[in-house]
Amino acid sequence: MIQPQQVKRQLALVVTTLALLSVWLLFLPAYANRPAVKEHLQWLDEKGIDPSAMYYTELEVMEKILARQRSNQNRH
Repeated sequence: MIQPQQVKRQLALVVTTLALLSVWLLFLPAYANRPAVKEHLQWLDEKGIDPSAMYYTELEVMEKILARQRSNQNRH
């Protein structure tokens, strides 16, 4: 006979798995299709910057660097 504790654990596993899958398969693709995100990723690609190689600690500084580069490009 299955114990109630096992049922709770299995249910928790199923719920967690479904939550992760929904984020991975639904939310992230929808977010990546937003025009602002597409434009940013295209700009990074044009500059040869691999976004997957950036560390999370660099992101705050990276925004300032990218803004400065964009303003310099608009001047030329």
